[in-house]
Amino acid sequence: MQKSRLHVLAATVVCATALVVAGCAAAAVDEGGATRTSTSARSGSAPGQPPAGAPVGDVTTIGGVRVSGADGYAADSAPITERTDAPEVANLDADLRRAVIRTTEAAAADGVEVRINSGWRSTRYQQALLDQAVEEHGSLEEARRWVNTPERSAHVRGGAVDVGEIDAAAWMQEHGSEFGLCQTYENESWHYELSTTPGGTCPAMRRDSSEG
Repeated sequence: MQKSRLHVLAATVVCATALVVAGCAAAAVDEGGATRTSTSARSGSAPGQPPAGAPVGDVTTIGGVRVSGADGYAADSAPITERTDAPEVANLDADLRRAVIRTTEAAAADGVEVRINSGWRSTRYQQALLDQAVEEHGSLEEARRWVNTPERSAHVRGGAVDVGEIDAAAWMQEHGSEFGLCQTYENESWHYELSTTPGGTCPAMRRDSSEG
């Protein structure tokens, strides 16, 4: 467990240094000043598609694009059960959503709070995150190590969640497979997908998101 915690901490430090907020929490820094609202309407958007109508929930600007809760953006992390009606959770694959809820309950019994930093994202949101990462890292090749393209992103398909905090990620590394949840990328200790059957063996992790 100590080794797992050190691994998570190291990954977190790398993320902070690289300023890749998109990969860590999806609550990206708004260089122009974020504007946030508190409406609670649902978007009704199909997974992966840009939402129609007025912005919903929290609002910010990422990579020059204005995104809101309708795109899956949330300014703050929260347990999945507190966001069931929000698009970032409502548009997740149903099996993944159930697995994360069960995992959250089991972790809570061990005194660990699993919070969701990011779930489903619209194609517009994912592309904005990628554009911002390219600007920060200087090339698409380097940006792709941290942020996938909309066409390949599991978030856009509703098939991935990013979790926090450090203790939660460490707990997930040890127990996630009991619920079918697996860490997908070596450099993203927070990114989990439903990649095995409950109690099964997780597939080998990819080096980073540039591999798929």
